[in-house]
Amino acid sequence: MLQKPALNFAENTQNEESIARIVFEANASADQLARGHTVRLSGAKDIFTSEVENVDFSKGIITGVKCSAVYSDCSEPVTVSLNLFNTSEQQPNVQNERGWLHAPQHTDFGARAAQGSAGFKNMLNILPYEKTRCDVTAYKPSDVANDRYIQQYGSYTNENLWDGVVAFPGEQYYLVHKGHVVLNVIKNNWEQLGINVDDEHKFNGTYVQVPAHVFDRVIKDLEAQVLSRMPFTNLNDIRAQFTTKQASKFTSPHEEGVNGKYKILVELAFNYQFPPTADKKEEEE
Repeated sequence: MLQKPALNFAENTQNEESIARIVFEANASADQLARGHTVRLSGAKDIFTSEVENVDFSKGIITGVKCSAVYSDCSEPVTVSLNLFNTSEQQPNVQNERGWLHAPQHTDFGARAAQGSAGFKNMLNILPYEKTRCDVTAYKPSDVANDRYIQQYGSYTNENLWDGVVAFPGEQYYLVHKGHVVLNVIKNNWEQLGINVDDEHKFNGTYVQVPAHVFDRVIKDLEAQVLSRMPFTNLNDIRAQFTTKQASKFTSPHEEGVNGKYKILVELAFNYQFPPTADKKEEEE
C-alpha cells in the first residue's frame, strides 16, 4: 500500500523564548530518598515571566534544561528527575537530544533501569559527595514542536480544532470559517490534497466549503504529527524528585543515625516559552 506523503505544517515564524535559573534543595533522610523525595516549586508567576500578556502558565513549553551547579553530602549517587509534561497522564512522544537518563529504580522486586518514576523524567545523576559541576545540558528536545509549530498551533487542542466548522448530516463537505488554521495547511499542500481553497465555494464571504475527506485527513495528521508532540508543562506544578538506593544498602550511614538529613542541591536553568494566546491569534486574524 502506498503511503500518503507527509503534509507541510510549518511556516517561517518564531516565538519568544526566556530562561529561568532555579535552585531545588532537598533535606531528606535516607528512607525519604529511597522512596523518592519530592520538592515542589512555588511562585511560578514570579519565576517564569513573559513580555506577552495573559500567558497561560499551565501550558508552558520547556525547550531546554541545563545543570550548572550541584551539592551533595550523601554517600550514594542521587538521581534528580522532573515532572515534565505534567498536564496530562499521556506523555507526548518527545525525544531528548542528550538521551534520557536511565537510573536504577529499586523496588520490592529488585532493581531495574528506568527513565524515571511515574510522571517524572530523569534529568541528571549527582555523584557521592559531589560539590561542583560544569554546565551540562540535561534536556533538549529534538523532535517536538519547534518554534514555528508552537507559534502556529500551541493554542490548539484536539477539541477546539473543530471550532468554526459546520457539518451537515449526509453531506460530504464541511463549511469552514475562513480564518481556520486547517485552511492554511490546505493552501500550503494544495498539490498533495488536490484542491485549491481559493477556488472553493464560499458562503457569505465567511465560510469555505471543504470536502470532508480532505479536512478529516488534515485534522488527523495535525493531531498525530504536531499536537501530540506539544510538550506542555504546567509551570505552576513543577516538581523535582531526588531518588537513591534503599537505605539499608548505603555504604556509609548518616552520622546522626537513620533520621539524619542529607542536603542535596541542584541549580537548573530552564529555557521556556508559551504558545500564543487566543486574544493574540484573534487580533492577527
